[in-house]
Amino acid sequence: MPTDITIVAAELSHETNTFSNVRTDLAAFERVGLRRGAEISIGLRHSATSFAGFFDGAETHDFLLVPILAVWATPSGMVDGPTLTGLVDEIIAGIASARPDGVLLALHGAMVSQLDEDSDGWILQQVRESVGQAIPIVATLDLHANISQRMVEMADVLIGYDTYPHIDQRDRAREACDLVVRLVQHEIRPTSVFIKPPMMPTSQNMTTDREPMAALIAHAREIETQPGVLNVTVAGGFPPANSADTGMSIVVTTDGDPDAAAAFAQQLAADAWERRYGFLGGVATWDDAADAIRPDAHGPVVLVDIGDNPWTGGPGDSAELLRFLLAEGFNDAAIASITDPAAVQRCIQAGVGNDVSLSLGGHTDLLHGSPIDVRGYVRLVSDGRYRNFGPMHAGVDVHLGPTAVVVIEGIEVLVTSFAETPIDLNVFRSHGIEPLARRIIALKGKGHFRAAFEPISSRVILVEGPGITGADLSRLDFTRVPRPMWPLDSDVTWNSQ
Repeated sequence: MPTDITIVAAELSHETNTFSNVRTDLAAFERVGLRRGAEISIGLRHSATSFAGFFDGAETHDFLLVPILAVWATPSGMVDGPTLTGLVDEIIAGIASARPDGVLLALHGAMVSQLDEDSDGWILQQVRESVGQAIPIVATLDLHANISQRMVEMADVLIGYDTYPHIDQRDRAREACDLVVRLVQHEIRPTSVFIKPPMMPTSQNMTTDREPMAALIAHAREIETQPGVLNVTVAGGFPPANSADTGMSIVVTTDGDPDAAAAFAQQLAADAWERRYGFLGGVATWDDAADAIRPDAHGPVVLVDIGDNPWTGGPGDSAELLRFLLAEGFNDAAIASITDPAAVQRCIQAGVGNDVSLSLGGHTDLLHGSPIDVRGYVRLVSDGRYRNFGPMHAGVDVHLGPTAVVVIEGIEVLVTSFAETPIDLNVFRSHGIEPLARRIIALKGKGHFRAAFEPISSRVILVEGPGITGADLSRLDFTRVPRPMWPLDSDVTWNSQ
């Protein structure tokens, strides 16, 4: 039976690395793609994204969905105040115009801005103050959210992703739709209990198809089968956000049963604490990586530098992967990528097929290594646009800006104008490189690459070059994180009760 329910939806997402000096302004959001109103359906309806799940939910429950705004920016430094205020003002104005029965939000959970270090909490508070207490708000969050008490209080339900790589965004958004409709129809009374064990695991071992995260997610799913449990969220957290809320979070939401929510949350938090050492390690030395690659006759070997991962806030301009491959004499390799807009312009000026000399990478700051002086030839110049095939972000358009493929001693290097983490085979295929035909595929990433690249690999090797996104948290000066905090402090003791 058709309903007369109106639900507004908006997405505003940023994972903020507060140690990055790359400013996150309106242009940073617009570069990835800022869609409003009907543009959202055109661009995202058939994609593996949260908004596609909102559209699915509207069809399933036959409610009127009013899309207001959809935007995210590549992880980088703090979001500037006017940018955040302007985008939230658009959302508030859209809500006021629609006069909805409920609100759906797709947030990240680890945004830090000049306005507020708990910017997702601030966004939720602005929306709550605009709609009042009677209108339900349900928000989806990234698995790497740094959840705050304010976020829990301002939303009726928070729903975190269950997968890393994040291939369930659409599913979690459908779940949000189910709950917001039940809230509007007064079928449920959500009660959430929130626990933050004093742990700040890094994410190289946080992928949900292996331990320890696989066991924690399985535990959460088992709890969700219990009577009256509406949602269980395990958020691993985002360490390079220097804030009071940084770290792992457990949120259990029941239908009006706070005692059960508390008991389940304590069980799960204790489980996470007991498994904490499983999040450590998993990173090879560069020498070990060389020894591991050398005897392999067949590829592709996927070599991943986690120290300069753009989707953890790295500038993307470290040249360490190229430096390593050249020093070891490895060729038949392709690298995605080195961000260096000046080098791209030199390639464009040199022209396709011509030689070019470059001082490549290492120009953003002193934290990501020095430039490397190289000579190669320009094989291709492109506009840097392609569409992800999937499974993660399938159907989503990517814009690297003007891009060149430079061949340096048998190594094909994507040199881009904008920093993006390569999560899809099309980053190579759109530039005339078949990854299956290369012996070594060198990437910058942490875990998202695994969705597309691990299935085609003969082996995966993680290394950590210089940078602000790796597993070595001793490189970062934490001043806002509550102490003691594991693993910053090795002698932490904690009881979940």
